[in-house]
Amino acid sequence: MNSIEEIVKVKPVLSDEQVHVFLFQLGLFNSKDLLPCLSEDEHNRAGKLKVEQKKNQFVITRGILRRLLSSSLGKEPREIMFSYEQHCKPVINDKFNNKSVEFNISHSGDYALIAMTLENKVGVDIEEINTEIDFQSLSNRFFSEMEKKELISLDRDEQLDAFYRAWVRKESFIKAIGKGVAFGLDRFSVSLEENKKAGMEIVITESLNNEWFCYDLINLDNYKTALTTCRKGIDIIISD
Repeated sequence: MNSIEEIVKVKPVLSDEQVHVFLFQLGLFNSKDLLPCLSEDEHNRAGKLKVEQKKNQFVITRGILRRLLSSSLGKEPREIMFSYEQHCKPVINDKFNNKSVEFNISHSGDYALIAMTLENKVGVDIEEINTEIDFQSLSNRFFSEMEKKELISLDRDEQLDAFYRAWVRKESFIKAIGKGVAFGLDRFSVSLEENKKAGMEIVITESLNNEWFCYDLINLDNYKTALTTCRKGIDIIISD
């Protein structure tokens, strides 16, 4: 989606059988055009952000999210009321066909993702690949023992790509369960393998009330993306 006009035309029909995923390039939007969509609280939050890039990311992603929710719920964007779970994951009380509306946002570099569904807890992540990152130190600190062993078993020229593949899967999981990094990134494991089959599920190994499944999303140069939900084999509809 490359413009507000395109977003306004999108009217996702939400379902518990599907996850709608929207990819958009932040640089194609003017944050001033989306400010009217925000609540008073969000205006205040945006005003406190001193780094212009972070401010624009916040305004654009929240504005587009509100536009998309507005299309589905039939409410004005700024009238949708957000509340926040213990670890700051935003939620809304509005129902669609008497089912809870679940969503998640991620942004990195010049791109952002929004995922929307019904009833299914969902987390999404996008990360721009930084070739200068000390991924060995980060993996030693945050990866499970299984993930560490899998990473070092790979050829050196494959490790950076595999690190980011695992990282977005892990981030999408902790966002889906609503606990964030406080849960502990080393308390569960994801596969580092590249999915050859679109939509192939990856079981995340941690004893929780639900099983969780992770999916690679979009092939984008110099980025990795992933989505986690508690629904196996769910239909993922991608709009970009």
